[in-house]
Amino acid sequence: FFNSEINHLYWKSISFLIDMDIYSYLKYAEGFDADYIEIRNENIMKNHVDLKDGVFHTFTTKKSLGYGIRVLKDGAWGFASVTSNGDIKKAIEDAYRIARASSQGRIDRIQLSDVKIVKDRVKSKMKIKPQDVSIEEKVKRIKKLEKILKKEEFVVSSRISYEDSYGKKHLLTSEGMDIEWDVNYIWQYIWLTGKKDGIFASARDEIGSVDYGWEIFDMENNERIKKRVMKKLNSQLKGISPKRGEYPIVASPIIVGIIAHEALGHLAEADLTVNSPFLNLIGKKIAPDYVNMSDRIIDGGFGNNVYDDEGTRVKDVHIIENGVLKEIMLNREYAKKFNMEPNGHARAEDYTYPPIIRMRNTVFEKGEHSFDEMIEDIKFGYYVVDFRGGQAELNSSFQVGVQEGYIIKDGEIAESIRDTSISGIAIEALKNIKMVGKDFGIEMGRCGKGQTAFVSSGGPHMRFDKKIVIGGQK
Repeated sequence: FFNSEINHLYWKSISFLIDMDIYSYLKYAEGFDADYIEIRNENIMKNHVDLKDGVFHTFTTKKSLGYGIRVLKDGAWGFASVTSNGDIKKAIEDAYRIARASSQGRIDRIQLSDVKIVKDRVKSKMKIKPQDVSIEEKVKRIKKLEKILKKEEFVVSSRISYEDSYGKKHLLTSEGMDIEWDVNYIWQYIWLTGKKDGIFASARDEIGSVDYGWEIFDMENNERIKKRVMKKLNSQLKGISPKRGEYPIVASPIIVGIIAHEALGHLAEADLTVNSPFLNLIGKKIAPDYVNMSDRIIDGGFGNNVYDDEGTRVKDVHIIENGVLKEIMLNREYAKKFNMEPNGHARAEDYTYPPIIRMRNTVFEKGEHSFDEMIEDIKFGYYVVDFRGGQAELNSSFQVGVQEGYIIKDGEIAESIRDTSISGIAIEALKNIKMVGKDFGIEMGRCGKGQTAFVSSGGPHMRFDKKIVIGGQK
């Protein structure tokens, strides 16, 4: 980490040697009578810094160098990964044996949908890549941010996590797919705790990008970050407990996004669709005409890419179009099962995992209403702005903690609220969307599904008149 320039030169030179070998490994793998073979190679450096109350608890570099091999034989998958060049042939043999053994007695034979075979080199859009910024400058910025956050007397504890990554990944397949990517991202997470009048509260803030490099901190400068996280923290420290019940709810782009991702997006991942209510709703009306929801490429989206980890070009997926459940997210296997075209949603956390279906940037689309129009006729309701934690089930039930929210009284924003959450059945809530805003916003985050993936979620402000319950006092 401290000798970043030396490390960069070392990894650049070893990457050349690995790329020379990967073609010979594919040739070796093609000697087996498999139906399909893919070899994914990664050569990536990850840096992580964790600053808590003035002390660096984590200060590490992780070198991710290895191969993931996936083999399809007689309708079954076999997968193996390896970090050492000397063991790659054995990993190929292991993946083949696993696939062959798994195929024994298998009734549902896996097949892959056809895709365009591509040879490409995907370059990073970043202007200033992480490796071009010294560790001294990174540490200086993090310490300065902590100092600015702790200027407020009511802040009792802070934690700032920063991570970046740079390197290459390469995909080769027996079908002729040959794609190499520049891999770069920047991510920052803040957890702030405050105390006022004996009341404790915490707030989180998260930013990240795969398209913007160090220049992201020109847009997300320290003062802007401070203003945003302090607003969240103050709203809780000054807030009152809300009334428990079902009231009109106006949800911000961030809350709308977490509902889109957690409660609905997972149902639209084809491997989960098969066990969800969405299976029998494709092609049917599930929301008003003015409701649209997508998983798509977005300017600055944390899930952006050109190709997925199977080499399929990433396409926009119109999950809900004019109120109709229209499309779901697919890899090649599930595209074949559903008789649909693959749309580039096979993603792997790294070479040690096989690709699975994952979201990218899941959003509700813009409508026609202003924020003032949404709240003007609400006698009593709530405006929920930001979340802290959440969970959902495959029946679309969800519960989301609220870290910033306000009471709406007589068409005006009133007192802030604290210690609450919202819950409901998303499929039912969809039918009760009264208005969709003409604004738009997204938030960056991470999604877990056995593997971690960087994602974005968001949309416009939206008003729900029924089917979302806010927690609190009776």
